Amino acid sequence: MVALVLLSATACGYHLAGRSTALPAGVTRLAIPTFVNRTNRPQIEQRITEHVIDEMTTRGRLRIVAREEEADAVLRGEILSYTIVPVIISKEGRAQRYESRITAHVTLNQVPTDRVLWEDNHFLFKGQYNVTATEQGFVDQEIVAIDDVATDFARSVITSILEGF
Repeated sequence: MVALVLLSATACGYHLAGRSTALPAGVTRLAIPTFVNRTNRPQIEQRITEHVIDEMTTRGRLRIVAREEEADAVLRGEILSYTIVPVIISKEGRAQRYESRITAHVTLNQVPTDRVLWEDNHFLFKGQYNVTATEQGFVDQEIVAIDDVATDFARSVITSILEGF
């Protein structure tokens, strides 16, 4: 009975977007260069890269190194899009709540062969935040929202890599 349940669960057609082979045993040092920013939002690549490094450091499975030449693998990313969409509008016609969306392409390659160990062509992350009536309040809250989305993005990327998905 248990075998039948397991077989039916694996045959349902569900699969994760990332593709991977298990990390080779010799991969212990990881370089994470600053992600490439293909958006018009300044500094988003720096915030996302920082959160990815923090998450990998917290997990402690791989040692982060500064230079690619010192690494066994390199984690690279491209931020493909960043959008802000109003989701709640006041009676006066002003947006009160926004949703930020970030999509990215992320790869993990083994050094020196450049063999792809893991890749996801379309990460999508969303986060919502409220805005105040002042323009400065919007900017401040947008930065907080980007940090929140970057934290979730980093957690998902690192979890996917370490769990082999």
